[in-house]
Formats: sequence, structure tokens, C-alpha cells
Amino acid sequence: MRNLFFLLLFCPAWVWAQPWRAADTASGSVRLCFIGDVMQHEPQITGAWDEEAQDYDYMPCFRYISPYWQEADYVIGNLETTLSDKGFSGYPQFCAPWQLARDLRRTGVDILTTNNNHSCDKGGTGVRKTIYYLDSLQIPHTGTFADTLGWVRESPLYIRHGGLKIALLSYTYGTNYLPPGKGQVVSMIDTFHIARQIMKARLDSATHIVACMHWGIEYDTLPNAEQRRLADFLHAHGADIVIGSHPHVVQPVEYCVQEEDTVGVTVYSLGNFVSNQSQRRTNGGISVFLDIQCERGRTRYGMKYLGHYVHRPVEEGRRRYYVVPQPEAERLLGRQDSVLYRQFFEDTERIIRGVAEKLEIKP
Repeated sequence: MRNLFFLLLFCPAWVWAQPWRAADTASGSVRLCFIGDVMQHEPQITGAWDEEAQDYDYMPCFRYISPYWQEADYVIGNLETTLSDKGFSGYPQFCAPWQLARDLRRTGVDILTTNNNHSCDKGGTGVRKTIYYLDSLQIPHTGTFADTLGWVRESPLYIRHGGLKIALLSYTYGTNYLPPGKGQVVSMIDTFHIARQIMKARLDSATHIVACMHWGIEYDTLPNAEQRRLADFLHAHGADIVIGSHPHVVQPVEYCVQEEDTVGVTVYSLGNFVSNQSQRRTNGGISVFLDIQCERGRTRYGMKYLGHYVHRPVEEGRRRYYVVPQPEAERLLGRQDSVLYRQFFEDTERIIRGVAEKLEIKP
């Protein structure tokens, strides 16, 4: 820890910047899409097995939602499981086939955060294997690191898009009291380090800073006092975009306004992207499409959201999983689950309260 303190205190921040470089464009604008918790309960793992191909296949799960991802420049999700090639398990200690990440990448997810309360479910081996498979698949990621040097060197993760340089930071409240392996780092909610990393991003010429926060109370549709306090802290220190996960239900979204100017956004919880949870409000989530437009040194923010429901039919003796976007729900499902998906979308609309518009584009 003393060596890490020396690195943080005495090494110039910009020396350690190792940005992920995306293709440059001439645009001063970008659209980011944030999806919620990517979970893998045991029935999901069983349902993804393709007996004929002798492989895990998650492509059907994302087939209906993936065309909407084409509306974004970058899609960012929270990987709430470890990855491996064996020893799979669901709740309470998640471990999913590495093919999950492969198929997320194939269908359009660009970046994953890996730090949450399930990061250390399989100990240091789980942290190491998750990093290994994401690196092998060339999926940019942040949140867990093989060692302290990697944490200092690779965080923030940068997205370069035309004249924009977006810093992506990620923090979690805890790891269910399970420690990472020796020398490994899971980025935790610590206001001292958060403030230093935001400062580092600003010194490294970041035009925007995204803080992904794994926080809050599970199944509560309102943010608690700690979430609001942290959101205020993040915005005050320079993070203009705050994206929340962990409650497994959708929570409100807000524009951050100072002196009549919109200076950022807060999404308290995106809910579940995919899971086996079926209780009211846990059986789906939202994707937030955030437009950032820079003109003459000023930034305009625009949020739209896409609700999606997890359809879980039993097919050929196994439960299958399909993420169904709201505009397609009636066409794809008809009367199947109609009470449940309508209830979910109505609940979501009440939570969002019209602060963000619906994304109505049909692929």
C-alpha cells in the first residue's frame, strides 16, 4: 500500500494514461448507451447450452435488443458475474461461460465494467480469468485489475471520439466481504481516490467523465441518501455523467442543473439487463441513450431511454431468455406475458416521470 501511495502522490497523472483509442471522427458529438446488470443465474447458463453445436450460445438472448444498439456509438454494460471455462454457478457466487462476453461483443456491446459485489465470487482466480477472457476477446473493460500498477496505469479507461475524450471510471460499494487475490485491485467507492482519479482525468484533458457506481439498496425504486450524497460529490468534483447499478430495479434519472445550465446527468439505477429474477420490477430494465453534443466550448446533454423486458419461456424442456425491447413487445410476445410486461413498462414510466424521453426508433 505504501508503494501504491507513492505512485499516486508523486507520479504525474498524465504519465499513466493509457487510453483505449476508438476510430476518430470529425463529429463534436457522441451517443453513449448504458445497459444494466448482466447477470447469470444457473437456469440461464443451462438455457444457453447448444447441444448440437456443443457450445454455449447467447446470441438468441440478445437478438431483439441488439438492433437498437446500432443507434449508439458505444454500448457500455455492467458484467455482474465472473467468467470461466468451467465450474459454472449461479447465485450466490456467480461464474458464467466466457461465451457470454463473446456474444455480448458480437451483438454490439463495446465496453464492460467488472467491479461489483460479485467480482470476487470465485476469489482471485475468478478475477484473473475474467480479465483474461475479456482481454482475449479484445473487449475494453475497467473496474478490476491484475495488480496495483495496472490500476494506476489503466484507469481511467478513455474513449476518444472525434474531438471528445471521455474518461470512464467505475466503483463498487463492496464485494460481499470476499477479497480479491493477492495484489489484485477491485475499484471501490472511496471519495479520496475518486477525487484523485477525477483530477487525473481532467489533467489528462478529458472532456467528459463518466462515473459508473455500483451502489444503493436492492429492490428499492428510490435512491437513498447515500446515493444522492455521492452523486452530488461526483458532480461537484467534475464527473458530469453518473450511471448507477446494483438495485436490480429501475430508479429515477435526473439532469444536473446549475444556474439554469444543464451540466450533467445522473441515472440512479438501470435495473437488470438480463437475469432470472421474476419479481415485480426486477424482470427487466432500461438502456439509457445519452447524447453529448459540444458546440463552442459548451456541452448539451440529451437522455432517451429504452425499456426492455426479460421473456423467459420454457422451450424444449429448458427455460430460455430473450431481452425484448418495449417497442417490439406486443409484436413479439402478443398475449404471452402480456400482464407482466405491461406492468413492468408502466412501473418504469412512473419511475422515470417523463424526465427522459422514450427511444421509439424501430430497427
